[in-house]
Amino acid sequence: MKIGEQIQYQRKLNGMSQGELANELHISRQSISKWENGTTLPSFSNIVIISDLFNISLDELIKNDDEVMNNLELKDPRVSKTWKIILISFTVAAVVMSSLRLFHMSDDGIDNMFMIPELIAFAFLIVNINWKRFNKGINKKIIFWGVIWLALYLIPIMNDFVAGFIVGFTGS
Repeated sequence: MKIGEQIQYQRKLNGMSQGELANELHISRQSISKWENGTTLPSFSNIVIISDLFNISLDELIKNDDEVMNNLELKDPRVSKTWKIILISFTVAAVVMSSLRLFHMSDDGIDNMFMIPELIAFAFLIVNINWKRFNKGINKKIIFWGVIWLALYLIPIMNDFVAGFIVGFTGS
């Protein structure tokens, strides 16, 4: 069975319209129609989501569709967007930090220089995240490590704030 036929079969088996499936995948109803009539193929990420949504294995979903299998095999293995962000960020940070150290900038000077740009960049990041899609990818491990990371990040900031408040309040 071709993947389009399998998607249509699973969709109907689960009592979903094309529009409902499209809403779950955050795509247009026309995309579902094109998959089902064989005009286009879903992306691998959509295939994985469909597999999870209908609680069927990837093997069951794509096994007999040679076109999908060939399409998946021909794609270049690429670095994910997340890893690109991480790798580029570490590279930029290392180059900038090294440059500032060469100019003998103090630790406090470096910290103060990036405080406002850091907050602005964080605000833009938060505003531009697709939260519906982001929330679907969160599991218990991500929540655990996210809480640990954010707490470790916030402790020094909160400590500096409280220490500054105490010094300002007591004058010592």
